[in-house]
Formats: sequence, structure tokens, C-alpha cells
Amino acid sequence: MAEPVDWQGLGQAFNESGSQPKLTKYRLRKWSRSPEFAGWIEQDCLTRLCMEQALVLYTASGGSKRDDFKSNPIAEIRDSLDFLLYDTVQLEGRFQECADGAGAFKLTGTGKEFVSYLLCLSEPRIFAVWNANSEKALKKLGIDMRTLRRGPIGIGYIDLLEGAALVQRRLGMGDFRSVDEFFYWASRPLAPPEFAP
Repeated sequence: MAEPVDWQGLGQAFNESGSQPKLTKYRLRKWSRSPEFAGWIEQDCLTRLCMEQALVLYTASGGSKRDDFKSNPIAEIRDSLDFLLYDTVQLEGRFQECADGAGAFKLTGTGKEFVSYLLCLSEPRIFAVWNANSEKALKKLGIDMRTLRRGPIGIGYIDLLEGAALVQRRLGMGDFRSVDEFFYWASRPLAPPEFAP
């Protein structure tokens, strides 16, 4: 049986590491412009989203297939974001259609990282980011996330949200942007030795 997590100690160590250069760089790239980015993807602004803005969002999400992403027509990018963020279909269905390879609103060069980043930008108190950092950190915390890789990706996102919400509550974080930073920190050697990979 895994050792119980010292949430208080972990939270304190994370707070004390806030000025580490790698964490600061990550925070700046991913979240420093989040109010501005969130404005770009508001429903009444989506029709004016340009390719340059879409590329900035893609890069901030951690996307690495820039040329592939650029091959998407801007109209398709706008349609995909509008469906993801504003359609009345249930969350898991919207996530499925935008992140799954066979999804009707899947954009070339994107996956769960980009889709979940956009959700978190739009509603940081409701939606978490799903990437390699979050998976690695949840596993290290002993939170069972084996279901993430089984079944539809939309259902997997709901499971990821449950795990991220547990971390948010235990660490007393205001929103999922902070949880994303914690996951980045916890999935790397920046964390204390007892929490090292």
C-alpha cells in the first residue's frame, strides 16, 4: 500500500519553489496572458480570431506540431473552438469530438493538451489541463488514473477532472491554472526528493 500523501508539506514545498526559473518560465508561457487569451475565445470574439492568435494559443498550450496546426483553415479552427466551448452537447461529447483522431471537430496537430488548455482558459475554476505532466503527477501522488487510457477520450477527461479536483481541494488552490503549474512542478526533479521521479 502506498504511503499517504503529506499534502500540507507538498503544498508548502510547491509554494516555496514559486520562483524557480523553470517553473517561472512555464508559468509565463502558459498563463501570464490568460486573461487576454480568454478574451480571444469568448463566443462573440471567436468570429474575429485570426491565425496569428490561434498559433499563439497553440504554442501556449504546449503544441509542438506548428506546421500541422497551421494547415487548418481559420474557419475550421473557429468552428472547432465554438463547438468545444459553447455547444450544448455534454462535456465528454465535446471533448471527444475535438480531441479524438476520428472526431468531427478535431484539428490537425492537436490533441487533449490543446483542447483541455482552451477549456481551462475559458473556465479556469471548472476545467483542468490534461497533459503528460498531469498524468505523471497524479500517478506519483498515488491517485488511480489507469482509466485515462481506456475507453473514449471524452470519458477519460471526466476522470482526469476528478483527479485534478482532488489535488485542487487538498492543496487549497484557487483554480486549475495553479493545479497545472503544480503538475508541471511535481512531474519534474523540481519537486522535493521524497517526491522525485
